[in-house]
Amino acid sequence: MGLDQNIVVHGVRERTPYTSPAEFVRENLRLRGFAVIRSSFAPEFIEEISTAIDSTYDAQCKLHGGEANLVKISDAHIVRAPCSLDDRFIAVAMDPVLQEICELVLGPYWILQNQNAVINIPGTDHYQFTWHRDLNYQHWTSSRSLGLSALLCVDPFNEVTGGTYVLPGSQHSEAFPSDRYVLENQVVVCAAPGDWIVFDSMLFHRTGQNSSKITRRGINHIIVPPIIRQQYSFPNMLAGRLKSDAERRFFGVGQEPSPSADEWRQSRIDALNV
Repeated sequence: MGLDQNIVVHGVRERTPYTSPAEFVRENLRLRGFAVIRSSFAPEFIEEISTAIDSTYDAQCKLHGGEANLVKISDAHIVRAPCSLDDRFIAVAMDPVLQEICELVLGPYWILQNQNAVINIPGTDHYQFTWHRDLNYQHWTSSRSLGLSALLCVDPFNEVTGGTYVLPGSQHSEAFPSDRYVLENQVVVCAAPGDWIVFDSMLFHRTGQNSSKITRRGINHIIVPPIIRQQYSFPNMLAGRLKSDAERRFFGVGQEPSPSADEWRQSRIDALNV
């Protein structure tokens, strides 16, 4: 017998109405801390992105003297800021569906703090297999989200390929819970290629082990208000390649820290004369 589809309440004075798919995503983020957005990308584009992840990783390995050097710093199978080498990753980050969710969750102004592609190879270990928050080392809660993590699934995410495991609602808890709580409450989030898994950046989560025979790729974005600094200077890496005001705003152009207090003040004086 399935779940009762009749929603009947009593003693309830306030409730959240369903108004749109985007608002439903925000409701899930607020209560559970995560949601899945079904793909709006063409399958051919996702195949291109899959190939681009591998080629970009190879290029970064060569730049740093080979993959062995990345292994030494526990950074193998991670593509750092892939948009710095391929404009298709800019297009991924600017997906209109994702941008709408950013505005609903984070308010009128937000920037990209981080973009990394994760390559989950069968039978290998990775530091992202451990539980963590994307805003690392922080043990506090806030009434509104201060970060949105958006993971584009390039390959199938499930129990076999290594889906994303989450602890629902843990963005509301300061401390990491007990082992028993984790074992009894962890949930694996499954998604298809092209889907977004979006979650509060303070939600405890981890990557699952890949026990399949295929490589599982994903591209994670951490999106924050500009009061939080970027992990990399996207304005510096993407200088001259950002085509629209929306792209320049999202990648943090104009939000870089000033070299001095005098230059900070002068930049605002100069803006008055534009």
